[in-house]
Amino acid sequence: MNEHGLPAGFSDLERFMDWSLPTERERMVKRELTPIPETVAFHAALLARMEAIVEYLNRYPYADLPPDAQRLCNIALSMVEVASLVEIYKDPANLFTVEADRFVPYEPALAHKLQSKRNAA
Repeated sequence: MNEHGLPAGFSDLERFMDWSLPTERERMVKRELTPIPETVAFHAALLARMEAIVEYLNRYPYADLPPDAQRLCNIALSMVEVASLVEIYKDPANLFTVEADRFVPYEPALAHKLQSKRNAA
């Protein structure tokens, strides 16, 4: 296990470590702030390796990912975040989304609390 990098076999993706972000909000901000040519290059590199990434990550339950695998997973999640921009919209100006600073991602633990409160009422 690599203490600060990616698992063995994925060193070619270490140039994208700045995309290894733990939250959806951080990934959205990164997508918004990154110039489109860099985003396209990131998407192409990840797309070419996605099958191997998924195969590797499927070795572990999500909750038990080793730190290097979690960093790889975060990079893969960032690729998912940019996929529609690159594959469909082709230009950040064409995205009709909520600004990243206004976006509040779904959090299952909070949703569970809300549902429990509703059920109790």
